[in-house]
Amino acid sequence: MRVALLALLLSASAALAQPTVSVSGAVGLPQGTFDASLNGAAGGLAGAFLYQIPRTPVAFGVEGSVLIYGIERRVEPFSLTIPDVGVDVRTSNNVAQALAVLRLQVPDGPIRPYVDGVAGLAYLYTETRVEDGFDGFPLASSVTFDDAAPVLGAGVGTQVRLYRGRNDRGRLFEVLLDGRVRYLAGGEATYLGRGDIERYRDGTFEVFPRRSRTDLVTPQVGATVRF
Repeated sequence: MRVALLALLLSASAALAQPTVSVSGAVGLPQGTFDASLNGAAGGLAGAFLYQIPRTPVAFGVEGSVLIYGIERRVEPFSLTIPDVGVDVRTSNNVAQALAVLRLQVPDGPIRPYVDGVAGLAYLYTETRVEDGFDGFPLASSVTFDDAAPVLGAGVGTQVRLYRGRNDRGRLFEVLLDGRVRYLAGGEATYLGRGDIERYRDGTFEVFPRRSRTDLVTPQVGATVRF
């Protein structure tokens, strides 16, 4: 009975809540043993979908991001029988994150600071793909190596209102500049970095993986639409 009542209250809150969509550029700054292993930063994109419960400081939702922390490009023969035709090959080292977000935020006003608590999963993978030489369209791709680790984190941010109006249904519509920084404590994972794939002339390869914690500090700047 209590579970059913809680589910009903959450459903009612979601129905009344105001959705927000965010897109931002993100930087990943490895920390501790992760930094010692990679010795470099990552960059990519993040997107979030949250519900702000009206007249409260509470928002909740999900966020996803993909950061690239290493890229190698090379030209290889199309095949052993056609060695005079080359193809572009790109190998990228990536970390994708899927996070549940709980946010406490000043609900209104031109400037709205907030704090976040997040929990989820980080997926570290190395992908190699053959690209079209004209527009970079992937002709073939394969994940060479992958692993996953849990993530817990917290952060602070601020939204600055750029525009406020009403949509066709008369509902409030806002565009906000959104900046945040988070500390993400990642569990141990096994992954590849730049130069960790050895390729041999007989067409085989060997990987030399690294293992460490996957802690990151992630500054993000982008835009949020609230409607």
